[in-house]
Amino acid sequence: MSTTATPVAERDVVQASKAFARGGEHIDPELLDMHLVEVADKASCSLLRDRFRTDFPHAAYHELLSSVAALRAVLGLTPTPTAREVLEWQDRQRTVYAEAVRGPRAQYPVVGPYRGVETALDGPAQAYPSGDDPLGHLADGWIAGPPASIPMPIVWGDTEKAGYGTVRYKRGYAPNSEGRWPFRVRTDDQAPPTGARPHITVPSVWED
Repeated sequence: MSTTATPVAERDVVQASKAFARGGEHIDPELLDMHLVEVADKASCSLLRDRFRTDFPHAAYHELLSSVAALRAVLGLTPTPTAREVLEWQDRQRTVYAEAVRGPRAQYPVVGPYRGVETALDGPAQAYPSGDDPLGHLADGWIAGPPASIPMPIVWGDTEKAGYGTVRYKRGYAPNSEGRWPFRVRTDDQAPPTGARPHITVPSVWED
């Protein structure tokens, strides 16, 4: 558990676990750290997936992420993102690709390879006639669509002994029946560690 190891913090972790038990979630105090991280991960992915839906309860996820971040700060645990930081993280990814498109561009929903990861990336709105390839779109010519390969920061393990790295997604050849472009981990790269998950977090941690 990645607390700052004070008697007060340890007592507060036990009290927090008891509060979860009132709702029917029985969490060992030693596992509270990972449980809160998973809550933040799920809320972050849901917010990204439904960011542009008008019928989505955005306020609830904004408050949930802020509450988890506040609770972790009080308990002395490593930071998790607020909703604002999640959306800023997504916008940073989109900006990289939007700036590289020369000509008309469009926004494409992408999904995977991790369950629940769904976002939107900019790419060419039409095939390019030139042979240069600043976005890595070339497979069988530069097609209209999201980038052919994108990096994604990942983390694995608990927050006390976390590992950080990057994996590359490889775009499918066409969108699925729902209009989303499936992405998979590139098979020509080393496989990510077991239990790896997207590292959507506060900038100071994300950049380390």
